[in-house]
This record gives sequence, C-alpha cells and structure tokens, in this order.
Amino acid sequence: MTRTFLPWQGFVQGGQSMTRSFASAFSSIVFLLTSTACGPGPSDDQTPAGASSAVEVGTERQALASWSSAASMSTARYNHTATVLPSGKVLVAGGESGSAGPFSSAALYNPTTNTWASTGSMTTARSAHVSVLLSSGKVLVIGGTFGSTTTAEVYDPATGTWTATGSLSTLRTNFTATLLSSGQVLVTGGRGTGGVYLTSCELYDPATGTWSTTGSLATGRMDHSAVLLGNGQVLVSGGLYMIFTSLYRLDSAELYDPATGTWSSAGYLATGRSEHVSLLLPSGDALIVGGIAGDGRVTSHYSVSAAESFSAGTLTSAGTMVGARYRHAAVVLPSGAVLAAGGLNKIGGTTTTQYLSSASLYDPATGTWSATASMLAVRNQFTLSVLPSGKVLAVGGTNSSGLGLASTELYTP
Repeated sequence: MTRTFLPWQGFVQGGQSMTRSFASAFSSIVFLLTSTACGPGPSDDQTPAGASSAVEVGTERQALASWSSAASMSTARYNHTATVLPSGKVLVAGGESGSAGPFSSAALYNPTTNTWASTGSMTTARSAHVSVLLSSGKVLVIGGTFGSTTTAEVYDPATGTWTATGSLSTLRTNFTATLLSSGQVLVTGGRGTGGVYLTSCELYDPATGTWSTTGSLATGRMDHSAVLLGNGQVLVSGGLYMIFTSLYRLDSAELYDPATGTWSSAGYLATGRSEHVSLLLPSGDALIVGGIAGDGRVTSHYSVSAAESFSAGTLTSAGTMVGARYRHAAVVLPSGAVLAAGGLNKIGGTTTTQYLSSASLYDPATGTWSATASMLAVRNQFTLSVLPSGKVLAVGGTNSSGLGLASTELYTP
C-alpha cells in the first residue's frame, strides 16, 4: 500500500448521478461473454461483436451480449450528463464538441421509438457539470464549464423547461453530487479558486432550493468518486491532489453520516486512483472501478485494472477488469452484474494512451471479471444509462482524434 506525504498533514494515503439501493437480492446472475478484449495497439479493437453466437450456461442456452447502433443525436457532445427519467426517457444536457464551447441545449432519447427530440435549453451553457435525479422526478444540474460557474438549475419533465435554483457557495470543479435518502443532495470536494483542493461540502434542499454547508472532508480532493451505500452513508474514495506541480493520487476513503453531518475514515484503497467510478451493488456494498494511478511525472501514470469493494466497513480486492481504463463509464445491470466500458488506457512508463471500445463484466457473486462485447466505437468522456428494458445506452464522448461523437449505441446483456 502506498503512502503520500503531504507536508502539513503528516502521512495521508496517496495514490456522478443518483444511486439507489436494490430491494432484494438477485438470483441466478448469468454472465454472457465474448472473446473480445482490450487490444494491444494504440487503438482498441473496434470490431462489432456478432449476436448470432451462443454459449452454454448451466442448462440454458443464451445468446452472446452485443452492441448495436442506436439513433444519433443532432449534436455531437462530450462532458455532458445523461439522466434516466421516471418515464424511461433519457435526458442529455450540455457538454461540448471541439471549438464550439459548452452547450446549453438538451435532448430527450425515447427508447420505445429510438428517436431523439429537443427539449428546453438550460439557462446556462455547461460542460463537465453534474446531474442528479431528484426524488420528485425532476433533474438538478450543478456547476460546470470547468469550474467557472456556481449556478444550478432544475429540469421539469412535465413542462420540458429549466428553472434556476440556488447557487453553490463555493466555486468548484471535478466534484461529486450524491442524492441522499432524505432527498437532499450532497456535494463534495473538487478544485476551487486558485487551484485549492477543497475539503468543503454542501447540501442542497430541493424543498427550498437553497444550499447549506455541512461537515468537511479530512482531505481535499478532486476527480474522486462518491456513492450512496445501502445504509444511507456516503463513501468518498481516492482523487487527485497537487502540491505545486507534483501530482498525488489519494488512496484514502471517507464516510459521510447524514445523521450527524460528519465524516470519518473509511480506510485505504490498495491503489491510489483518480477518475474512477464507484457503484452501489445489490448487496448495498460499493464497487470501485478503474481510474488512473501514479504520482509525479506523466510517464509514471498508469491506468488501473484492479477493482475494490467496500463491504462491512472494509475495503478489499474485487478482482481485475479485462483491460485497465479511466475516463470510462460503468453501470449496474438489472441482473446485478456491473458493466464497465470504453475510456482510456495510459500505459505506465510511457506517454502512450490507448483509446478503448472494450468492455468488461463483474460478477459480484464470484468477485471476478470477464470480457464482454466491445462497443462499436471507441469512446471516452461519454455516458452509460440503464434503460427500463435492461439495455444500456452509450451516448456521445470523444474518439481517438479528440472529436465529439453524435453517435449512440445499445448494449443488450
């Protein structure tokens, strides 16, 4: 386990959207595999997987998982948000595409008709913002444009309109926002004015549209992850810290107790990481997936394939993904399996970065990962959304040339 020394703190361990707990355990989780895996070249294997093959699983014969093209958006975008509404439609808001700058436009995907339709534009153009589905079914978006705004606004699906709401008290970027069991939204950390790595946290109350301060993290961090656990507490892990021009990836984790508004230590990751994803498993535990590790020089940075779980107050190994990745996306499927796809693979000791289309599946029953069908296109800074049908919608992102994508695709487990 690595330790990073921050001069004023002694030894510190170094290195987005609503989550819901599941009502009951799942039975007979079936994982369907293809032989497609992360390729060795500068660009990952982009060959679409066929859907006609089958494998024997127990006594049942199942078709292999696959990706298929879905309707394209009218606008290419990345660094956007995607939120599944109670209606089953997907709200995609903001983002950017090359030199066009941040967008205020938003669009709705209808999975029944496989079509996109424009909806009301945000009051503020945003990229790299955060969205949360509120208990009311409305959508809260916060910040964005890379930390240049504290504003927030709410989308009402009933009217297709956006309304400004209370602003954050602190300018921040690369932060997290998590819906609490109370219906309030917890914002944690991020990078603030003057490059300060923030320990401060804020709570949004949808009933009043106002923000208030709550307990502060022990360690300032950005590019960390946060997830609501089954017990109602929030786990924050990892992230990035910088001292002058030196980078430190944190392996510390902290727990927020909404009942007291305070934080406590949750132990340490085996691998310090940033730009990773945390997910709530059906068990109520958390799974921490991927990210980028390494301190100091760029050539020392490397993508992480190891996953970790947080269960009964302890961080433990959760197997190794098929393909290391960061700036990827991951979701929990209705079966309880976890799909991680796309992103980037930074090769340690080099300046080489692979652009990935590969995907990997996690079985929480066995704690193991296996390959599944690759996406039709390489994507990073994109979104994955689980639809009511159980299919997964991948939206936008960038390709290996850094260009925004308007294309979308569907994963069928």
